[in-house]
Amino acid sequence: MSFFKSIRFRLSVQYSALVFGLGGALLGLVYLAVQSWLRNQSMTRYVISGDPVWIDSVLVGYVPNLNDHDLFMIETVYNEIVLDEVARFTAFGLAALFLLSLVVGWFMSGRVLKPIAQITRKAQEIEASDLSQRINLQGPDDELTRLGATIDMMLERLDRAFGSQRRFLADTSHDLRTPLAVIRSNIEVALDDPETRTEEWRETACIVKRNVEKMAEMIDGLLAVARAETANTSTAQVHLDQLVTRKARDYQPVIFEAGIHLSVEAGPAQVLGVELALERALANLVDNALKVAPVGSTIRIVSGSESGWAYLGVDDSGPGLELDDDEMPIGLGLSIVERVLDAHGGRLMAFPGASGAGATMVMWLPTNAAKTPQPNNSPLTVV
Repeated sequence: MSFFKSIRFRLSVQYSALVFGLGGALLGLVYLAVQSWLRNQSMTRYVISGDPVWIDSVLVGYVPNLNDHDLFMIETVYNEIVLDEVARFTAFGLAALFLLSLVVGWFMSGRVLKPIAQITRKAQEIEASDLSQRINLQGPDDELTRLGATIDMMLERLDRAFGSQRRFLADTSHDLRTPLAVIRSNIEVALDDPETRTEEWRETACIVKRNVEKMAEMIDGLLAVARAETANTSTAQVHLDQLVTRKARDYQPVIFEAGIHLSVEAGPAQVLGVELALERALANLVDNALKVAPVGSTIRIVSGSESGWAYLGVDDSGPGLELDDDEMPIGLGLSIVERVLDAHGGRLMAFPGASGAGATMVMWLPTNAAKTPQPNNSPLTVV
């Protein structure tokens, strides 16, 4: 039964029915045309009573002298004989045409569906645990080739999403486990010592408070990711220049206290997104820069647009990142940034620092006019 339900069989039947219908209509028209032609002819045009009949230069006789009634009867019988022969040959032709159209339709549909069979086999081989394989369908630039290319692009996006999710879960579990371990170890030390003094309990409480605050910041970041990925109805136009100005104003006292200079270049740019999530992503980049920037150096926060794409960038003069095959070291902070950008259709990119030291982290975000490929360069340059 599966054979009769297959697309190939149905295409063969449809192709055969179409060819058979057109062929049958054509032969039917030919039959009607022959019938009409014969009925409009008269043997008196070709038969003249009394004319001699010659066969191989031998006189064999004379045409009998027939009256109109006899001529009409002969014409009628002759026409019926011809029409019967035409009908018989037409029936044989239709039967042969039907069988031939089935065979041709079967092979033609198989040829057309061959790329789909290749796509199906390759898709069955691809598992969720290994999305690195691609269909790589070769052939002319037609609908099926474009379908294969579209599936490959979908697999590429899924591969990146699964990889990002695995890193995100690993970073989350690792970074949350660290403060929990610190809290647990300090409390156990205090509890195991029955002579723990009030000052020691206070010190333990301060350690616990710092780590709880650190965990709270991580949870805020996770909530920002959740909002970016699920709260599609709350998206709005976000002015990145205003976001940069506001975040720089918030960080100004902290950066000044750390003995670091702050440079802000808030170029105009707008994207459709979740403002709270983008603000959290930018804050994570600034936090990372603040942790590694040496005293007396400068942290630059910039925004702008290029080639239809908007960007948010943070540049520092710290030790920089050791990039290997375009892979960057990811902690929970950067992992949250990646998740936020994935939810907005963007991407995080890392470059050497604009001043020759440190690192430049750039968040590329598509705008309404983003019809060109994402830029692959750092928009931050030394000014």
